[in-house]
Amino acid sequence: MLAVASVLVTAGLVFHPMPAQGFEERPSVLAGTPWWGAIHVAIAVGFVLCALGALLLLVGGGPGARRWTRALFWGSMAIGMVYFTGVALLNGWVMHELAAAGAEARLVYDTMNDLLIGFGWLGNPLFLFGLTGVAIEQLRYRDVSMPRALAWIGAIAAVLSWGRGIGSATGLYFLEVLIYANVPAFLWLGYYGWQVTRGVRSARLVPDAD
Repeated sequence: MLAVASVLVTAGLVFHPMPAQGFEERPSVLAGTPWWGAIHVAIAVGFVLCALGALLLLVGGGPGARRWTRALFWGSMAIGMVYFTGVALLNGWVMHELAAAGAEARLVYDTMNDLLIGFGWLGNPLFLFGLTGVAIEQLRYRDVSMPRALAWIGAIAAVLSWGRGIGSATGLYFLEVLIYANVPAFLWLGYYGWQVTRGVRSARLVPDAD
């Protein structure tokens, strides 16, 4: 599930335009991106699958199941994605239409923009906290079978993914380019999920000692 989610989110991010200096969605950017709706629909579906995958790992056991930090990180990821899915859904189904409606829909557009920002503040830090924690714990405990170099790539990408939000919030807009650090971060998460699935399937194939 996480593997499919990572492909959908990555595909959306590859075609996503650069942030326009801040969290607000600019009508000019939306108007100049015909695929805006499709991009965010793909991201929204990926976010939903990511939330489901995190929830399954949270309640179904798996690598490091006895560590309370593992529950914290996967729980943060699942809850963060609930809110962050709202950002993608509104962008995919609402904002593009409102931007095309022009000045008569400006009040509604601004209201939806504020709602997007609020959802983003709730969702993105929670998700990135969980992702960063899982990546760092992979480095420390080697919960799944993964080359050491790939574990480092996941941890570095997760840390760099904070840059877009920090840049938009502080006015350090040159950091907004780090939105694309989410591409390797999500691909790493998908690989992690795939490795967990492989481990579960291998365990089922091992006959009982009895």
